[in-house]
Amino acid sequence: MWILTAIFQAIGQALTRLLPVSESGHSAVYHNFSGRFTDACSQLTGVIHIGIAIGVIIAFYKLFLHLFKNFFGAWNDLFHKRLDIKNSSPQRNFMYMTLLSFLPMLLYFVPAGKYGNVYQLFHRTSYNQEILGEGICIALTGVLLIITSGMLDKKNKPLPAILQTCIIALIAFLAVPTAGCSLVAGVFCTAVLVGMSEKYALRYSMVMSSVVLLFTGVIELCIGVTKVNFAAAAIGLIVSAATAFLAVKILLFVLKNKALKYFAWYDIVMGAICFVIGIFQLVIK
Repeated sequence: MWILTAIFQAIGQALTRLLPVSESGHSAVYHNFSGRFTDACSQLTGVIHIGIAIGVIIAFYKLFLHLFKNFFGAWNDLFHKRLDIKNSSPQRNFMYMTLLSFLPMLLYFVPAGKYGNVYQLFHRTSYNQEILGEGICIALTGVLLIITSGMLDKKNKPLPAILQTCIIALIAFLAVPTAGCSLVAGVFCTAVLVGMSEKYALRYSMVMSSVVLLFTGVIELCIGVTKVNFAAAAIGLIVSAATAFLAVKILLFVLKNKALKYFAWYDIVMGAICFVIGIFQLVIK
């Protein structure tokens, strides 16, 4: 059962994490109908999140090699007093933008009274015995996808890079802890809407998602209340990495064939169903 759980959980989480359909939303719905109203996680979840990140890194290995090269190159230039941010290459600027986008996430650790910290304050909506909030967020993701789908063939005047970074960072900050939101969809759509090309928007979303997955995976391994044996962990890691690689290829195919709207309608329909069920749950409560 451990092995079967690892396989199915790895496939489900990898697909819903990287395709624009919200892993957190699907997880919240599953937990709601299974009667699990707790944010306690298992170590298997952490292993799978790390595996998904590995799959993304393999799919975009050239991108990550360039990011590491520019990251250490920037430190080397700074040490030798020749760092020139204004005249940086596009690859160096991309690295700067992605790094800056993670800065607001440091606010997650700010204490928030009885809720623990800011992250837990946002995340608590996932386990409140109703899925109204998740339905709204999933539906809004679908609406955002439809708007973005209509903008992909248009050439918009891009906003200044620093403004692009601030807007994307804000969306990512809200999407990570909020059930029903998709980090990949949120970052990709926002990047396109502020004037970034489809190619760079996708890369931006993949870089941010992989870093968040690695970080949260390590935390989940440390705080997981349910332990995982070595065999299940190894299978979960391999299956999640392979599925993540496949999900990236699917997403590239979807974008190439202008089929983003199908995910949008799926999100809207699922969000509407969750919204109606959530209303009934509130009435019953």
